[in-house]
Amino acid sequence: MKKMSFTARVFTAFSALLLVRVAGMLLIPLNETTEARYGEMARKMLVSGDWVTLWHKYGVPFWAKPPLYAWLSAASMGLFGADAFAARLPSLLLSVLMCWLVYDAARRRDGKTAGLTAALALASSTGFFVAGGTVMTDPSLVFCTMLVQLAFWHALHDEKNPRLWAWLFFTGCGLGLLSKGPVALVLPGLPVFFWVLIRKEWKALWQKLPWVRGTLLTFIIAAPWYLMAEHRTPGFLKYFIVGENISRFLDPHWKGDLYGFAHAYPYGAIWPIAFGGLFPWSLVALKWARTRLRSEDGWILYLVLWSIASLAFFTFCANIIWPYVLMMQPGFALLFAAYAAREETFVRKYVPLTALVTALLGAAAIFAFRYFPQKLANDQADIIKAWQATGPRPNSHLVFWSNRMEFSAEFYSGGRAFVTDDPRAAELLLTDGTRDCIITYTYNEKTLPRDVRKAFHEVARITNHRGTRILLCQ
Repeated sequence: MKKMSFTARVFTAFSALLLVRVAGMLLIPLNETTEARYGEMARKMLVSGDWVTLWHKYGVPFWAKPPLYAWLSAASMGLFGADAFAARLPSLLLSVLMCWLVYDAARRRDGKTAGLTAALALASSTGFFVAGGTVMTDPSLVFCTMLVQLAFWHALHDEKNPRLWAWLFFTGCGLGLLSKGPVALVLPGLPVFFWVLIRKEWKALWQKLPWVRGTLLTFIIAAPWYLMAEHRTPGFLKYFIVGENISRFLDPHWKGDLYGFAHAYPYGAIWPIAFGGLFPWSLVALKWARTRLRSEDGWILYLVLWSIASLAFFTFCANIIWPYVLMMQPGFALLFAAYAAREETFVRKYVPLTALVTALLGAAAIFAFRYFPQKLANDQADIIKAWQATGPRPNSHLVFWSNRMEFSAEFYSGGRAFVTDDPRAAELLLTDGTRDCIITYTYNEKTLPRDVRKAFHEVARITNHRGTRILLCQ
């Protein structure tokens, strides 16, 4: 039997990763709070036709993030239907595009084997794999920061299309401002700045990039939305620029968060988080940790700076979340490929097999979510399905009796569910002339008004890891 070529084994690994990721997108519901919240805000954007303001809940604007992710998810749901897979699809497509970009960059330097190694290392890094099929802002942010950093390099070194890459540099800056704000300029700007500083490439920096016209392009892309957002909901700019981009990172106990809570970690926690996010390649990379590798044009230095700059930036930030490590992963994948290219025997033997570790872990996670939802699931898709099975009429109401937002209940009910713990809102169900339903956790059931509880009978009782929920209908 003929032995499979390296290329065939790489594509087999890619196919396994893609199959598992798509399966997860189809089989695992939007989980609270992050995915369900961002999915529901994108759904609200689609059904409302308001493509400027993100709505945390009806009447309450969401000032914490720009709208690029929501534009993509809402457009996808408009094309394919308002479900979890469509909401997640843009993240997957962006991830595939990023894998191609790192493949192209590594192939230019060290050939096809290095290109395939870089793309596979990126695709199978645990953090990138997870983010590549989720509804959140970070996949679009990583794409934009990656585009900026690759475009910068190619603008200085590509002999065929340097002007194209120069314009893509500023395009990436503009889109980055729409993906997550000023941090999308700071994070890629750090490795660019220090590379230019160390290499003394100030002249090339000025000559190869059209700074005046390019900066104008960046503002043409981003500024209209910022101005319209402030006009529609005054106060946005102050909260977003000062609160989300300064106070959030510097104050471990920031009290100004309108939509959640501060994620306080010890200083330096970003490094072990990055180690986990790069798994399994973080273990393999230890083999080359002490290897010295240089390049005359500064490519290796650039990749090292790309890999560590964002981690250094977040080292003294107390308020962090795991997706912050994603920005360095394309640079790490390229650096890994540059080292691996020097040991082709190791690459051909172990890289496709190592990538399959992530596919197997992903498949195990899907199995666990599907067969042990009472221990792992954190969504309301199952109880909403039970409500839909009752055949609710279009004018009936669904109340989720809770003191916290249940975004997945809103998403899976198509906006029918509204969350409240106001007794007056529950009592209105007794006189509205329709057959309504209530969802409540068992620990919260006794807080329902007594006359309301007597008027409703139990239809279903389903458990997830937060507790047992009861579906009550008139």
